[in-house]
Amino acid sequence: MPLYHVTHHTRYRHSSSATAAWQSLHLQPRDETTQHCEDFELEIRPPPGDLTTRPDFFGNKHHLFTLREPHADLSITSRSFVRRDEPVFPPAGTTPPLSSAREDVTAVIDTGSNFALEQFLHASPYVPLIPAARALAEGLDAGDPPAFEWLAALGARFGKHFTFDPKATTVSTPLAEVLQHRRGVCQDFAHTFISCVRQHGLPAAYVSGYLLTTPPPGKPRLRGADASHAWVSVYIPGTGWIDYDPTNTCFVATGHIVVARGRDFSDVSPVKGLFTGGGAHTLATAITVEPAEEESAN
Repeated sequence: MPLYHVTHHTRYRHSSSATAAWQSLHLQPRDETTQHCEDFELEIRPPPGDLTTRPDFFGNKHHLFTLREPHADLSITSRSFVRRDEPVFPPAGTTPPLSSAREDVTAVIDTGSNFALEQFLHASPYVPLIPAARALAEGLDAGDPPAFEWLAALGARFGKHFTFDPKATTVSTPLAEVLQHRRGVCQDFAHTFISCVRQHGLPAAYVSGYLLTTPPPGKPRLRGADASHAWVSVYIPGTGWIDYDPTNTCFVATGHIVVARGRDFSDVSPVKGLFTGGGAHTLATAITVEPAEEESAN
């Protein structure tokens, strides 16, 4: 059971003094079957007048604060200590055929036993259900494969046709444009994958979090050089939610640290909010994911 220290630093700098700020944060890693957040602290400078914590609709830890004093610089730093266990996946051939899985999802929703799945089947703000996304899985349902194997095949195909390119998109790039150029970053790939899966009858959620990266051989780990990551969670009846990382074409492992789950990025943005005044501002982010034993050695 690996243990990780995660530091996420966000800094806003304004060209002139902002008079107030309202911020919404999804920074605290979730407690789940294979993950537990052992410790979490949040440091905000200048200190806000109020800071509240509550679960959001999706069960994520949601922090909100208001800052009502003039400031030209706002710093938000979270520090997490997380235990991550190895996810368990179903043995080959044990999940229901894709056609049966679709029918089972419909039955579960119609009977009301898990109506919450409905929200992960339809379009959401960042995930339109467009034909080009559905076509990514064309032909993969031949022979009605087990749902888990279908998901793995879709991931393998996705990896062959999409290229990671941090300069190709921004947070506001439409999904249709991502599909046209087949280039982008983890957020784009998660949204594209979700659109495809939902159109094939399986509920799919967006997962935000962190990914442990490995420095080059002989090189030290650079603190602040990591980044937020995003992947997908797909519901398969009889098994439950299964997390898949389309950017790296793999099922998740202990190096994937879950912060929040939602319909798409709009539900789980790490830091977002509003300011009054302040003129133009710049936003800088620095993230470090570090194994606990590695930190002790330092």
